[in-house]
Amino acid sequence: MKKIIMIALGAGLFLSACSKDFLELDSSRFISKDDIDRITETSPHLSIATLNGLYAYNVKQGAGGTTRHDDFGQKGYDIYTDMLTGDMNLNSAIYGWYRDLANLTATSNYANLTNYGPWRFYYYMIRGTNNVIDATGGNTIVPEDNTEKVVIAQAKALRAYMYYNLMNLYTKGYDANEKILPIYTEPVLVNMPAKTTQEVFDLMIKDLTESISLFEGAGATSGSNVNLSVAKGFLAYVYAAKGSNDALVKAKELTEDVMRSYTLATKEQLLGGFNSVSSNPNWIWSADLGVENNLDLVSWWGQVDIFTYSYASVGDTKGMPKELYDAIPDTDVRKAQFSNKDITDSKGDIDNFGESAYLPVGKFYDPKRIFQGQRLITTDYVFMRVEEMYLLNAEVSARLGQDGQAIDALTKLMEIRRTDISYLAGLGGQALKDEIMLQTRIELWGEGKVYAAFKRNKGSVTYGSNHLFFANQTFRYDDPRVTLLVPQAEILNNPVYNK
Repeated sequence: MKKIIMIALGAGLFLSACSKDFLELDSSRFISKDDIDRITETSPHLSIATLNGLYAYNVKQGAGGTTRHDDFGQKGYDIYTDMLTGDMNLNSAIYGWYRDLANLTATSNYANLTNYGPWRFYYYMIRGTNNVIDATGGNTIVPEDNTEKVVIAQAKALRAYMYYNLMNLYTKGYDANEKILPIYTEPVLVNMPAKTTQEVFDLMIKDLTESISLFEGAGATSGSNVNLSVAKGFLAYVYAAKGSNDALVKAKELTEDVMRSYTLATKEQLLGGFNSVSSNPNWIWSADLGVENNLDLVSWWGQVDIFTYSYASVGDTKGMPKELYDAIPDTDVRKAQFSNKDITDSKGDIDNFGESAYLPVGKFYDPKRIFQGQRLITTDYVFMRVEEMYLLNAEVSARLGQDGQAIDALTKLMEIRRTDISYLAGLGGQALKDEIMLQTRIELWGEGKVYAAFKRNKGSVTYGSNHLFFANQTFRYDDPRVTLLVPQAEILNNPVYNK
Protein backbone atom coordinates (compact mmCIF):
# COMPACT_ATOMS: atom_id res chain seq x y z
CA MET A 1 0.00 0.00 0.00
CA LYS A 2 1.10 3.56 -0.62
CA LYS A 3 2.57 5.48 2.23
CA ILE A 4 0.23 8.26 3.35
CA ILE A 5 2.07 11.49 2.68
CA MET A 6 0.82 15.00 3.37
CA ILE A 7 0.10 16.32 -0.09
CA ALA A 8 0.35 20.09 -0.32
CA LEU A 9 -2.68 20.57 -2.48
CA GLY A 10 -4.85 18.41 -0.29
CA ALA A 11 -3.54 19.85 2.95
CA GLY A 12 -4.09 23.36 1.66
CA LEU A 13 -7.81 22.88 1.49
CA PHE A 14 -8.29 22.43 5.21
CA LEU A 15 -9.75 25.21 7.30
CA SER A 16 -10.11 25.27 11.07
CA ALA A 17 -13.28 24.01 12.64
CA CYS A 18 -14.78 26.62 14.91
CA SER A 19 -16.24 30.06 14.19
CA LYS A 20 -15.24 32.21 11.18
CA ASP A 21 -11.83 30.64 10.61
CA PHE A 22 -13.54 27.26 10.22
CA LEU A 23 -15.77 28.66 7.49
CA GLU A 24 -13.34 31.06 5.84
CA LEU A 25 -13.22 30.70 2.07
CA ASP A 26 -10.24 32.87 1.14
CA SER A 27 -6.91 32.98 2.91
CA SER A 28 -3.30 33.58 2.06
CA ARG A 29 -2.54 30.22 3.72
CA PHE A 30 -5.01 28.07 1.79
CA ILE A 31 -6.35 27.44 -1.69
CA SER A 32 -9.69 29.26 -1.90
CA LYS A 33 -12.96 27.80 -3.14
CA ASP A 34 -12.73 29.96 -6.29
CA ASP A 35 -9.26 28.52 -6.89
CA ILE A 36 -10.67 25.02 -6.52
CA ASP A 37 -13.42 25.73 -9.03
CA ARG A 38 -10.96 27.15 -11.57
CA ILE A 39 -8.33 24.46 -11.16
CA THR A 40 -10.86 21.62 -11.27
CA GLU A 41 -11.92 22.65 -14.79
CA THR A 42 -8.44 21.78 -16.10
CA SER A 43 -7.17 19.40 -13.41
CA PRO A 44 -9.64 16.72 -12.32
CA HIS A 45 -6.94 15.26 -10.07
CA LEU A 46 -7.30 18.09 -7.56
CA SER A 47 -10.09 16.31 -5.70
CA ILE A 48 -7.90 13.20 -5.41
CA ALA A 49 -5.06 15.30 -3.99
CA THR A 50 -7.49 16.86 -1.52
CA LEU A 51 -8.72 13.43 -0.47
CA ASN A 52 -5.14 12.23 0.05
CA GLY A 53 -4.60 15.31 2.17
CA LEU A 54 -7.56 14.28 4.32
CA TYR A 55 -6.08 10.85 4.96
CA ALA A 56 -2.76 12.46 5.85
CA TYR A 57 -4.45 14.94 8.17
CA ASN A 58 -6.20 12.06 9.91
CA VAL A 59 -2.84 11.00 11.38
CA LYS A 60 -1.22 14.42 11.71
CA GLN A 61 0.30 15.85 14.88
CA GLY A 62 -1.68 18.92 15.94
CA ALA A 63 -4.72 17.99 13.85
CA GLY A 64 -7.00 19.21 16.64
CA GLY A 65 -5.54 22.71 16.44
CA THR A 66 -3.41 22.51 19.58
CA THR A 67 0.23 21.89 20.46
CA ARG A 68 -0.73 19.27 23.04
CA HIS A 69 0.95 15.89 22.93
CA ASP A 70 -2.40 14.08 22.95
CA ASP A 71 -3.37 15.79 19.66
CA PHE A 72 -2.59 13.57 16.67
CA GLY A 73 -5.79 12.82 14.78
CA GLN A 74 -8.27 9.99 15.06
CA LYS A 75 -6.03 7.68 17.05
CA GLY A 76 -5.67 10.37 19.68
CA TYR A 77 -9.41 10.38 20.22
CA ASP A 78 -9.47 6.60 20.28
CA ILE A 79 -7.42 6.98 23.45
CA TYR A 80 -9.90 9.54 24.78
CA THR A 81 -12.85 7.20 24.34
CA ASP A 82 -11.07 4.15 25.76
CA MET A 83 -10.14 6.18 28.83
CA LEU A 84 -13.70 7.43 29.31
CA THR A 85 -14.93 3.84 29.41
CA GLY A 86 -12.31 3.04 32.02
CA ASP A 87 -10.86 0.26 29.88
CA MET A 88 -7.61 2.13 29.23
CA ASN A 89 -6.04 3.11 32.53
CA LEU A 90 -3.68 6.01 32.79
CA ASN A 91 -1.24 4.33 35.15
CA SER A 92 0.79 7.44 35.92
CA ALA A 93 0.40 11.17 35.23
CA ILE A 94 4.01 12.32 35.54
CA TYR A 95 3.82 14.51 32.43
CA GLY A 96 0.16 15.45 32.71
CA TRP A 97 -1.17 14.33 29.34
CA TYR A 98 -4.64 12.79 29.80
CA ARG A 99 -4.74 13.67 33.52
CA ASP A 100 -7.74 16.00 33.11
CA LEU A 101 -9.51 13.35 31.06
CA ALA A 102 -8.73 10.44 33.37
CA ASN A 103 -9.82 12.36 36.48
CA LEU A 104 -12.94 13.59 34.61
CA THR A 105 -12.35 17.28 35.31
CA ALA A 106 -12.06 18.14 31.60
CA THR A 107 -15.61 17.00 30.96
CA SER A 108 -16.99 19.55 33.42
CA ASN A 109 -15.17 22.56 31.95
CA TYR A 110 -16.07 23.58 28.42
CA ALA A 111 -12.94 25.77 28.21
CA ASN A 112 -10.66 22.75 28.63
CA LEU A 113 -8.89 21.92 25.37
CA THR A 114 -9.81 18.27 25.78
CA ASN A 115 -13.29 19.32 24.60
CA TYR A 116 -11.98 21.60 21.85
CA GLY A 117 -9.53 19.29 20.07
CA PRO A 118 -11.94 16.62 18.81
CA TRP A 119 -14.59 19.18 17.85
CA ARG A 120 -12.10 21.19 15.85
CA PHE A 121 -10.56 18.10 14.26
CA TYR A 122 -13.83 16.52 13.12
CA TYR A 123 -15.26 19.75 11.73
CA TYR A 124 -11.93 20.44 10.05
CA MET A 125 -12.20 17.06 8.36
CA ILE A 126 -15.85 17.71 7.45
CA ARG A 127 -14.76 20.95 5.80
CA GLY A 128 -12.24 18.96 3.78
CA THR A 129 -14.81 16.40 2.64
CA ASN A 130 -17.15 19.20 1.61
CA ASN A 131 -14.38 20.65 -0.55
CA VAL A 132 -13.76 17.26 -2.18
CA ILE A 133 -17.45 16.74 -2.91
CA ASP A 134 -17.88 20.30 -4.20
CA ALA A 135 -14.81 20.04 -6.44
CA THR A 136 -16.15 16.81 -7.94
CA GLY A 137 -19.57 18.21 -8.79
CA GLY A 138 -21.49 18.57 -5.55
CA ASN A 139 -23.72 16.57 -3.23
CA THR A 140 -26.32 15.56 -5.82
CA ILE A 141 -23.99 14.62 -8.67
CA VAL A 142 -23.38 11.01 -9.74
CA PRO A 143 -20.37 11.27 -12.07
CA GLU A 144 -20.06 9.07 -15.13
CA ASP A 145 -16.34 8.65 -14.52
CA ASN A 146 -15.62 5.74 -12.15
CA THR A 147 -12.61 7.44 -10.59
CA GLU A 148 -14.75 10.43 -9.63
CA LYS A 149 -17.43 8.10 -8.27
CA VAL A 150 -14.87 6.53 -5.94
CA VAL A 151 -13.60 9.95 -4.84
CA ILE A 152 -17.10 11.13 -3.89
CA ALA A 153 -17.84 7.76 -2.29
CA GLN A 154 -14.82 8.11 -0.02
CA ALA A 155 -15.58 11.73 0.82
CA LYS A 156 -19.21 11.03 1.75
CA ALA A 157 -18.23 8.04 3.85
CA LEU A 158 -15.59 10.10 5.66
CA ARG A 159 -18.03 12.97 6.24
CA ALA A 160 -20.52 10.58 7.83
CA TYR A 161 -17.75 9.02 9.93
CA MET A 162 -16.77 12.43 11.30
CA TYR A 163 -20.35 13.19 12.30
CA TYR A 164 -20.59 9.73 13.85
CA ASN A 165 -17.58 10.43 16.06
CA LEU A 166 -18.94 13.83 17.05
CA MET A 167 -22.26 12.22 17.93
CA ASN A 168 -20.57 9.63 20.14
CA LEU A 169 -18.32 12.06 21.98
CA TYR A 170 -20.69 14.98 22.50
CA THR A 171 -24.05 13.30 23.14
CA LYS A 172 -25.35 10.71 25.56
CA GLY A 173 -26.92 8.61 22.81
CA TYR A 174 -29.82 8.57 20.38
CA ASP A 175 -32.47 11.15 21.34
CA ALA A 176 -34.24 12.01 18.10
CA ASN A 177 -35.33 15.54 19.06
CA GLU A 178 -32.26 16.71 20.96
CA LYS A 179 -30.34 19.44 19.17
CA ILE A 180 -26.73 18.32 19.13
CA LEU A 181 -24.50 19.29 16.19
CA PRO A 182 -24.34 21.93 13.45
CA ILE A 183 -24.51 20.32 10.01
CA TYR A 184 -22.29 21.54 7.18
CA THR A 185 -22.59 19.94 3.74
CA GLU A 186 -21.29 22.84 1.63
CA PRO A 187 -18.03 24.87 1.82
CA VAL A 188 -19.84 28.15 2.53
CA LEU A 189 -19.25 31.07 4.90
CA VAL A 190 -22.27 30.57 7.15
CA ASN A 191 -22.50 29.51 10.77
CA MET A 192 -25.15 26.87 11.33
CA PRO A 193 -27.29 26.17 14.39
CA ALA A 194 -27.27 22.82 16.15
CA LYS A 195 -29.51 20.30 14.43
CA THR A 196 -31.46 17.45 15.98
CA THR A 197 -30.11 13.96 16.45
CA GLN A 198 -32.60 12.76 13.84
CA GLU A 199 -31.24 15.20 11.26
CA VAL A 200 -27.65 14.17 11.96
CA PHE A 201 -28.55 10.49 11.63
CA ASP A 202 -30.48 11.18 8.42
CA LEU A 203 -27.38 12.82 6.93
CA MET A 204 -25.06 9.99 8.01
CA ILE A 205 -27.39 7.33 6.60
CA LYS A 206 -27.86 9.26 3.36
CA ASP A 207 -24.13 9.85 2.90
CA LEU A 208 -23.22 6.24 3.60
CA THR A 209 -26.00 4.76 1.49
CA GLU A 210 -24.91 6.95 -1.43
CA SER A 211 -21.26 6.09 -0.77
CA ILE A 212 -22.00 2.37 -0.98
CA SER A 213 -23.99 2.88 -4.19
CA LEU A 214 -21.13 4.87 -5.74
CA PHE A 215 -18.53 2.26 -4.81
CA GLU A 216 -20.70 -0.48 -6.25
CA GLY A 217 -21.49 1.56 -9.37
CA ALA A 218 -17.78 2.04 -9.98
CA GLY A 219 -17.06 -1.65 -9.43
CA ALA A 220 -14.66 -0.68 -6.63
CA THR A 221 -14.92 -3.30 -3.89
CA SER A 222 -11.53 -2.83 -2.22
CA GLY A 223 -8.81 -0.26 -1.67
CA SER A 224 -6.16 0.83 0.81
CA ASN A 225 -8.18 3.67 2.29
CA VAL A 226 -11.92 3.97 2.90
CA ASN A 227 -13.51 1.38 0.62
CA LEU A 228 -16.84 -0.38 0.14
CA SER A 229 -16.44 -2.56 3.24
CA VAL A 230 -15.44 0.42 5.37
CA ALA A 231 -18.53 2.34 4.24
CA LYS A 232 -20.70 -0.68 5.09
CA GLY A 233 -19.01 -0.93 8.48
CA PHE A 234 -19.64 2.76 9.17
CA LEU A 235 -23.30 2.39 8.22
CA ALA A 236 -23.66 -0.69 10.42
CA TYR A 237 -22.36 1.31 13.37
CA VAL A 238 -24.75 4.17 12.62
CA TYR A 239 -27.74 1.83 12.45
CA ALA A 240 -26.66 0.08 15.65
CA ALA A 241 -26.46 3.45 17.40
CA LYS A 242 -29.93 4.38 16.14
CA GLY A 243 -31.18 1.17 17.71
CA SER A 244 -34.67 0.77 16.24
CA ASN A 245 -35.67 -2.74 15.18
CA ASP A 246 -35.41 -2.00 11.46
CA ALA A 247 -32.05 -0.28 11.97
CA LEU A 248 -30.67 -3.30 13.84
CA VAL A 249 -31.79 -5.60 11.01
CA LYS A 250 -29.89 -3.43 8.53
CA ALA A 251 -26.82 -3.36 10.76
CA LYS A 252 -26.88 -7.15 10.92
CA GLU A 253 -27.06 -7.45 7.11
CA LEU A 254 -24.22 -4.99 6.60
CA THR A 255 -21.91 -6.70 9.09
CA GLU A 256 -22.57 -10.03 7.37
CA ASP A 257 -21.53 -8.49 4.04
CA VAL A 258 -18.23 -7.34 5.51
CA MET A 259 -17.62 -10.61 7.36
CA ARG A 260 -17.76 -12.46 4.05
CA SER A 261 -15.07 -10.23 2.56
CA TYR A 262 -12.23 -10.65 5.08
CA THR A 263 -10.58 -13.47 7.02
CA LEU A 264 -10.26 -13.44 10.79
CA ALA A 265 -6.84 -13.04 12.37
CA THR A 266 -4.98 -16.19 13.30
CA LYS A 267 -3.65 -16.84 16.80
CA GLU A 268 -0.20 -15.85 15.57
CA GLN A 269 -1.48 -12.57 14.16
CA LEU A 270 -3.24 -11.77 17.42
CA LEU A 271 0.18 -11.74 19.08
CA GLY A 272 2.00 -10.21 16.12
CA GLY A 273 2.05 -6.64 17.31
CA PHE A 274 -0.83 -5.04 15.38
CA ASN A 275 1.91 -2.99 13.78
CA SER A 276 1.89 -3.73 10.04
CA VAL A 277 -0.70 -3.42 7.28
CA SER A 278 1.04 -6.10 5.25
CA SER A 279 0.93 -8.77 7.97
CA ASN A 280 -2.71 -8.25 8.98
CA PRO A 281 -5.11 -9.19 6.15
CA ASN A 282 -7.97 -8.89 8.66
CA TRP A 283 -7.49 -5.10 8.70
CA ILE A 284 -10.19 -3.32 6.67
CA TRP A 285 -8.97 0.28 7.00
CA SER A 286 -5.56 1.37 8.19
CA ALA A 287 -2.75 3.90 7.72
CA ASP A 288 0.48 2.60 6.24
CA LEU A 289 2.89 4.92 8.05
CA GLY A 290 6.47 5.78 7.21
CA VAL A 291 9.10 8.40 8.01
CA GLU A 292 7.34 10.68 5.48
CA ASN A 293 4.56 11.19 8.00
CA ASN A 294 7.03 12.79 10.43
CA LEU A 295 5.46 11.24 13.52
CA ASP A 296 7.55 10.74 16.62
CA LEU A 297 6.79 10.92 20.32
CA VAL A 298 3.52 12.79 19.62
CA SER A 299 1.65 9.81 18.27
CA TRP A 300 -0.57 6.93 19.31
CA TRP A 301 2.43 4.61 19.41
CA GLY A 302 4.33 7.09 21.54
CA GLN A 303 1.52 7.23 24.08
CA VAL A 304 0.83 3.47 24.24
CA ASP A 305 3.93 1.46 23.26
CA ILE A 306 6.84 1.12 25.70
CA PHE A 307 9.12 0.18 22.80
CA THR A 308 8.60 3.61 21.22
CA TYR A 309 10.51 6.62 22.53
CA SER A 310 7.84 8.69 24.25
CA TYR A 311 5.64 8.94 27.32
CA ALA A 312 4.68 5.30 27.83
CA SER A 313 8.33 4.28 27.79
CA VAL A 314 9.21 6.68 30.60
CA GLY A 315 6.39 5.71 32.94
CA ASP A 316 3.11 7.28 31.78
CA THR A 317 1.85 3.91 30.64
CA LYS A 318 -1.65 3.00 29.52
CA GLY A 319 -2.93 -0.40 30.51
CA MET A 320 -5.90 -2.64 31.16
CA PRO A 321 -8.04 -2.72 34.32
CA LYS A 322 -7.05 -5.58 36.61
CA GLU A 323 -10.57 -7.00 36.62
CA LEU A 324 -10.75 -7.06 32.82
CA TYR A 325 -7.38 -8.80 32.65
CA ASP A 326 -8.52 -11.33 35.26
CA ALA A 327 -11.63 -12.03 33.16
CA ILE A 328 -9.42 -13.43 30.37
CA PRO A 329 -8.80 -17.13 31.06
CA ASP A 330 -5.30 -18.51 30.72
CA THR A 331 -6.55 -20.65 27.81
CA ASP A 332 -7.32 -17.49 25.80
CA VAL A 333 -4.48 -16.38 23.51
CA ARG A 334 -5.36 -12.75 24.22
CA LYS A 335 -4.13 -13.15 27.81
CA ALA A 336 -0.62 -12.95 26.38
CA GLN A 337 -1.41 -9.59 24.77
CA PHE A 338 -1.06 -7.98 28.22
CA SER A 339 1.40 -8.29 31.11
CA ASN A 340 2.05 -6.82 34.55
CA LYS A 341 5.33 -8.71 34.99
CA ASP A 342 8.90 -7.63 34.42
CA ILE A 343 9.35 -7.02 30.69
CA THR A 344 12.45 -8.07 28.79
CA ASP A 345 13.24 -6.43 25.48
CA SER A 346 15.03 -8.04 22.54
CA LYS A 347 18.43 -6.95 23.89
CA GLY A 348 17.80 -8.64 27.23
CA ASP A 349 17.20 -5.42 29.16
CA ILE A 350 14.61 -5.79 31.92
CA ASP A 351 12.14 -3.16 33.08
CA ASN A 352 9.30 -3.21 35.59
CA PHE A 353 6.52 -0.69 35.00
CA GLY A 354 4.55 -1.76 38.08
CA GLU A 355 2.48 -4.77 39.05
CA SER A 356 -0.76 -2.80 38.67
CA ALA A 357 0.02 -1.78 35.06
CA TYR A 358 -1.34 -4.41 32.70
CA LEU A 359 0.43 -3.26 29.57
CA PRO A 360 -0.36 -4.26 25.94
CA VAL A 361 3.18 -5.51 25.32
CA GLY A 362 1.91 -8.53 23.38
CA LYS A 363 -0.68 -6.66 21.33
CA PHE A 364 0.82 -3.29 20.35
CA TYR A 365 4.58 -3.12 20.01
CA ASP A 366 7.31 -2.02 17.66
CA PRO A 367 8.64 -5.27 16.11
CA LYS A 368 12.22 -4.51 17.14
CA ARG A 369 11.04 -4.73 20.79
CA ILE A 370 13.81 -2.49 22.13
CA PHE A 371 12.88 -0.15 24.97
CA GLN A 372 12.49 3.34 23.40
CA GLY A 373 13.84 1.87 20.16
CA GLN A 374 11.36 3.43 17.75
CA ARG A 375 11.97 7.16 17.32
CA LEU A 376 10.30 7.99 13.99
CA ILE A 377 7.04 6.09 13.69
CA THR A 378 6.93 3.42 10.98
CA THR A 379 4.50 1.08 12.74
CA ASP A 380 1.03 1.35 11.24
CA TYR A 381 -2.37 2.46 12.53
CA VAL A 382 -5.46 0.26 12.35
CA PHE A 383 -8.86 1.99 12.13
CA MET A 384 -11.16 -0.96 11.37
CA ARG A 385 -10.72 -4.72 11.27
CA VAL A 386 -13.10 -7.55 10.53
CA GLU A 387 -13.24 -8.85 14.10
CA GLU A 388 -15.27 -5.83 15.16
CA MET A 389 -17.88 -6.72 12.54
CA TYR A 390 -18.27 -10.20 14.10
CA LEU A 391 -18.75 -8.61 17.51
CA LEU A 392 -21.19 -6.01 16.20
CA ASN A 393 -23.10 -8.73 14.34
CA ALA A 394 -23.34 -10.74 17.56
CA GLU A 395 -24.47 -7.65 19.47
CA VAL A 396 -27.24 -6.57 17.11
CA SER A 397 -28.42 -10.18 16.73
CA ALA A 398 -28.74 -10.43 20.52
CA ARG A 399 -30.54 -7.10 20.67
CA LEU A 400 -32.97 -8.46 18.07
CA GLY A 401 -33.58 -11.52 20.26
CA GLN A 402 -31.79 -13.80 17.76
CA ASP A 403 -29.61 -15.48 20.36
CA GLY A 404 -28.68 -18.47 18.21
CA GLN A 405 -27.29 -16.27 15.45
CA ALA A 406 -25.49 -14.11 17.99
CA ILE A 407 -23.82 -17.21 19.43
CA ASP A 408 -22.85 -18.38 15.94
CA ALA A 409 -21.02 -15.12 15.19
CA LEU A 410 -19.35 -15.08 18.59
CA THR A 411 -18.32 -18.72 18.29
CA LYS A 412 -16.50 -18.09 14.99
CA LEU A 413 -14.48 -15.39 16.69
CA MET A 414 -13.84 -17.20 19.96
CA GLU A 415 -12.86 -20.62 18.59
CA ILE A 416 -9.64 -19.03 17.32
CA ARG A 417 -8.88 -17.47 20.67
CA ARG A 418 -9.60 -20.28 23.11
CA THR A 419 -10.52 -23.95 23.13
CA ASP A 420 -13.10 -23.93 25.94
CA ILE A 421 -16.04 -22.25 24.21
CA SER A 422 -18.78 -24.75 25.07
CA TYR A 423 -20.14 -22.29 27.63
CA LEU A 424 -21.38 -20.05 24.80
CA ALA A 425 -24.13 -22.49 23.86
CA GLY A 426 -25.80 -22.05 27.25
CA LEU A 427 -26.01 -18.26 27.10
CA GLY A 428 -29.09 -16.24 26.26
CA GLY A 429 -30.84 -12.95 26.97
CA GLN A 430 -28.94 -10.46 29.10
CA ALA A 431 -26.21 -12.98 29.97
CA LEU A 432 -25.41 -13.32 26.27
CA LYS A 433 -25.40 -9.54 25.79
CA ASP A 434 -23.05 -9.20 28.75
CA GLU A 435 -20.70 -11.79 27.29
CA ILE A 436 -20.64 -10.01 23.93
CA MET A 437 -19.78 -6.75 25.65
CA LEU A 438 -17.04 -8.46 27.66
CA GLN A 439 -15.50 -9.94 24.54
CA THR A 440 -15.79 -6.58 22.77
CA ARG A 441 -13.86 -4.94 25.60
CA ILE A 442 -11.15 -7.61 25.55
CA GLU A 443 -10.84 -7.90 21.78
CA LEU A 444 -10.89 -4.21 20.92
CA TRP A 445 -8.87 -2.83 23.82
CA GLY A 446 -6.93 0.23 22.67
CA GLU A 447 -8.80 0.55 19.37
CA GLY A 448 -11.38 3.17 20.34
CA LYS A 449 -14.50 1.05 19.74
CA VAL A 450 -15.88 0.25 23.18
CA TYR A 451 -17.13 3.75 24.04
CA ALA A 452 -19.72 3.67 21.25
CA ALA A 453 -20.85 0.20 22.34
CA PHE A 454 -21.15 1.45 25.92
CA LYS A 455 -23.44 4.29 24.82
CA ARG A 456 -25.55 2.50 22.21
CA ASN A 457 -26.30 -0.28 24.71
CA LYS A 458 -27.07 2.23 27.48
CA GLY A 459 -24.69 0.39 29.77
CA SER A 460 -22.68 1.05 32.91
CA VAL A 461 -18.95 0.69 33.44
CA THR A 462 -17.01 0.09 36.62
CA TYR A 463 -13.48 1.45 36.61
CA GLY A 464 -10.85 -1.07 37.67
CA SER A 465 -9.37 -1.40 41.13
CA ASN A 466 -6.07 -0.18 39.66
CA HIS A 467 -7.62 3.00 38.18
CA LEU A 468 -5.54 6.05 39.04
CA PHE A 469 -8.47 8.21 40.17
CA PHE A 470 -11.80 6.33 40.36
CA ALA A 471 -10.99 2.81 41.52
CA ASN A 472 -14.09 0.58 41.64
CA GLN A 473 -16.50 3.43 40.83
CA THR A 474 -19.39 2.83 38.42
CA PHE A 475 -20.57 5.24 35.73
CA ARG A 476 -23.73 5.07 33.65
CA TYR A 477 -23.63 5.87 29.94
CA ASP A 478 -25.58 9.12 30.58
CA ASP A 479 -23.34 10.38 33.38
CA PRO A 480 -22.25 13.82 32.11
CA ARG A 481 -18.70 13.16 33.29
CA VAL A 482 -18.16 10.60 30.52
CA THR A 483 -19.37 12.83 27.66
CA LEU A 484 -17.43 15.78 26.26
CA LEU A 485 -18.85 19.31 26.33
CA VAL A 486 -19.43 21.47 23.28
CA PRO A 487 -16.29 23.62 23.51
CA GLN A 488 -16.20 27.23 24.58
CA ALA A 489 -14.88 28.31 21.17
CA GLU A 490 -18.01 27.01 19.45
CA ILE A 491 -20.41 28.60 21.93
CA LEU A 492 -18.66 31.98 21.79
CA ASN A 493 -17.96 32.14 18.07
CA ASN A 494 -21.10 30.59 16.62
CA PRO A 495 -23.89 33.03 17.54
CA VAL A 496 -26.60 30.81 16.05
CA TYR A 497 -25.55 27.54 17.73
CA ASN A 498 -28.53 27.59 20.10
CA LYS A 499 -31.03 29.15 17.68
